[in-house]
Amino acid sequence: MKLLIGFVLMSFILVPAIFLSKSANAIPVFARKYQTSCPTCHWATFPGLNPFGKAFKDNGYRFPEDDEVYVKETPVAFGGEAWKRVFPKAVWPSTITPVPPVALMIESNFFVNPKNDSGKTAFDGIGALELLMGGTLGESLSWFGAAPLYENEGSAVGSETHVERLFFVYSPTLFDKKGLFNVEVGRFEPRATPRSQHLSIIGTTRYLFSTWSTPPASNFTAFFPFQNGVEFFGGMNGPKGNGGLMWAAGVVNGERSGDAFDPDGLADSIPEGDSTFDMNNSKDYYARVSYKIGGMGVLGGGKVEESDKPTENWQDNSLTLSGFFYRGNAGFFNEPGVEATWHPSGNNFWRYGAEAEYSWWNFNLFGAATYFRDNTSSDVTIGGESGDNFDADLYTAELRWVALPWVIPAVRFENMNPSYDVGDIDSFSTYSADITVLIRANVKFTVGAAFADGNAPSGVDDETYQMGVKIGL
Repeated sequence: MKLLIGFVLMSFILVPAIFLSKSANAIPVFARKYQTSCPTCHWATFPGLNPFGKAFKDNGYRFPEDDEVYVKETPVAFGGEAWKRVFPKAVWPSTITPVPPVALMIESNFFVNPKNDSGKTAFDGIGALELLMGGTLGESLSWFGAAPLYENEGSAVGSETHVERLFFVYSPTLFDKKGLFNVEVGRFEPRATPRSQHLSIIGTTRYLFSTWSTPPASNFTAFFPFQNGVEFFGGMNGPKGNGGLMWAAGVVNGERSGDAFDPDGLADSIPEGDSTFDMNNSKDYYARVSYKIGGMGVLGGGKVEESDKPTENWQDNSLTLSGFFYRGNAGFFNEPGVEATWHPSGNNFWRYGAEAEYSWWNFNLFGAATYFRDNTSSDVTIGGESGDNFDADLYTAELRWVALPWVIPAVRFENMNPSYDVGDIDSFSTYSADITVLIRANVKFTVGAAFADGNAPSGVDDETYQMGVKIGL
């Protein structure tokens, strides 16, 4: 009931803003390259991807078939085709786009939190300004990057430009097909994640499996926002070109997320050391496999029909079943909150689980069971009690619905069940929902709300309302 009331109140604020908004006509990098609309690849609204968008991404940011036919901007050639015939006595030729391969994402939000004693409302002006980059280099290399240029942190200082993601993909042609095997190198979100936070259309909260760490043993989260390493992935369409198999495996450094749960600010006690190297010598590794039954082929199916008419390309009657694991080693604190001692390694952990995604008509339902298993090499002591096992089970469900091509509601439910030897946290649930209204293909307004039950620990939003606009240029 609180969720419904919150939406009604926020909608009265939102509607006037919609009709007073101005048009934005520019579109980002790949849309310019192919001179097509954002919904070609996005699931009704960006940044969510529809089946074609997923195939586009997994084909090295190229159309699944006859990519060169659909490119509207003639690429600049670095060398001629004849160079291929005399290789290795000549440099293999390449191409780049004729215009700078960059775009901007602008975000502005208004927040309401009735339970925040220091301030119950906040308008962030320009909440974020992000530089998005991407393109192809010839027929087998591609790249993608995201660099926040500005992030409002609630003050006039502290916004810092950094490269959030930047990676290169090598997609060779095998057996006259692309997508069977690819290599990704750089800074990226591992495909082990149950569902990409970067592609979520619910912006009021982040997925718990992307942000929950294991206090008090560690502040490692694994999946978000990025990892540094190498990943191998690929897939093949199923019978008659429908559905199919996707797989991924990778080795990464195992970075600690700055968004990790750290209620006591213990991360300040971690020695900085030489930033060139990790705090421990181990590397994390992971794998994922999924199979899609029905719907568009995982690497695209058939020709792309060019049309000026809007299409219901989010519809993809299908069922996708997936499983994953992530194995790593992280540092941990002994006696947190007392005389904390930092151990640079020794928290041997697993993250594994199963997922199901079902699409029918204008609905998309996602569910995941994610299991956190942490075991420290020595006991962690809290309040005179000691232990080394820190387990948690997380259950996630999310439903998205295209009510109209430009109105997309989405709801999410998450239930976290920690089971720690010491410093235990009660089980709790969170609820979040957004309604997205597309004013233009590259301009969207959202209104959202998030709640958590009374057992949620500090650091988890227990009541927040948000209204915002996001523009892709």
